[in-house]
Amino acid sequence: MTEDKFLALFHEHKAQIYQHTLYLLGNREDAEDITQETFIKAWEYRAKLRPKTARSWLLKCAQNFCFNLLKRHKFQVHLTDRDDADPETELETLMHTHSGRSNPSPDELVVQQELKDSVQCAIKKLPPDMRSVIIMRELNGMSFKEIAEVLEQPEGTVKSTAFRARKKLRELLRPYWRNDE
Repeated sequence: MTEDKFLALFHEHKAQIYQHTLYLLGNREDAEDITQETFIKAWEYRAKLRPKTARSWLLKCAQNFCFNLLKRHKFQVHLTDRDDADPETELETLMHTHSGRSNPSPDELVVQQELKDSVQCAIKKLPPDMRSVIIMRELNGMSFKEIAEVLEQPEGTVKSTAFRARKKLRELLRPYWRNDE
């Protein structure tokens, strides 16, 4: 792979790799470091990288670095850390539904922010394997087949993990839902 092709690959995937690592680790500095390590490793293996599978390879590599970091530091997510997320992009990715109005009221903005914070905290509470699947499926819009390739697991296993992760998220978010019954 030429340097120009590698740079194109870098620019095409760097945001997704960073977002994935940020959600797995919950810390900007660590996410930036892991993203950088991922692309350094990709540069070392550029002769073997194929454009068709590069995205899966990069995500798997980043995930492995993240899991190694989590193991090394016995990482504990600090749910009170508010500066780890990029508020401009996360509201878009976490909140797929909007009120449909171009100018939401202050009350709607507060509700949206509370919901975003609740979802973010719930995702951070998931075990790393579940968190990774949810990030790839729900936030990055990847298919189960693509996720299975990245994780080198059967598609059925990925679907099962996603099911369990969604169930766990529902349990974690239940206190935030109104009970209108």
